[in-house]
Amino acid sequence: MRLTDPRFLSERRHKDFKYFLETQAGDLSIDENVDRIVEMCFSKQGIPGLDATFWRFENIEVVKDPELKKEISREIKRSDRSLGAIARILIEKITEFSDCERACVKFPVDVGHLAELLAWFPDCKIVHITRDPRAMAMSKTNDPSGTAIRVLQHPRLAWLIRKMTVWLVIAQYRRTSLQHMRFKHLPNYRLFRYEDLLADPDMVLKTLCKFIDADFTEDLLHPEKGRHEHQRSSLTGKQPKAFDANAATRWRTLISASDNWLITTLTKRSMERFDYNPAIHPIFRLNRHSPASAGERCEEPA
Repeated sequence: MRLTDPRFLSERRHKDFKYFLETQAGDLSIDENVDRIVEMCFSKQGIPGLDATFWRFENIEVVKDPELKKEISREIKRSDRSLGAIARILIEKITEFSDCERACVKFPVDVGHLAELLAWFPDCKIVHITRDPRAMAMSKTNDPSGTAIRVLQHPRLAWLIRKMTVWLVIAQYRRTSLQHMRFKHLPNYRLFRYEDLLADPDMVLKTLCKFIDADFTEDLLHPEKGRHEHQRSSLTGKQPKAFDANAATRWRTLISASDNWLITTLTKRSMERFDYNPAIHPIFRLNRHSPASAGERCEEPA
């Protein structure tokens, strides 16, 4: 069962599911309040804290089944009614009613909450995916649904907004590397690098399948032939389907010399924690025909 980001936990600036419970639930020791929040969760009304893609339940037909809501309410009432219990019950019951045996859930903004997620789902497998911080910075600064909107709202602050976004990515990458060092010894945690995947999809996918106890099949190497739900690239505006090695290095056509130096300098130690060395990574050898090599400077386009 593939589920998008439910935002059960996120950064403080986000109105997440915890915010929803704090502002809308009332006293959950009262059964009527439990029934009410379950109805709200499936209402698709964009309530603050329930405005992530997850709560639109796209392509999840079982949410129309009234028995699902009844079962979730019953299970919550039997639990300690905590945030973690409610999160676990929602995921487990949606998965069960969809006739699936296990769920795969995206938690892209929750890397700082791995301890809570492991406590809520002790038998889960944490697949931590990271990528070159310079690529992330260029993606964020060109994000049409994020940075671009803020720039349009405040055009005079465009340069400052983009620079603050770069600094935010640097801070997040450094913090995430420390989280990796904290949890990397756990048998149900594994780090995967985006650059490794695009350089050698066969090897990485076989490693992933072994880790999550799934069978590897050749069709995994051809995602373009299956169900496709990837978001559009913030750099090209296109919706990628097949594995494209160029996607790992396309950021080099956008990054300025100053940003390249700044990000590389301030994340060098974090890259080492992730065992990532762009100077010798094969993805850069595969893309030598690109406009700039791994260490070259590129002027930021006007």
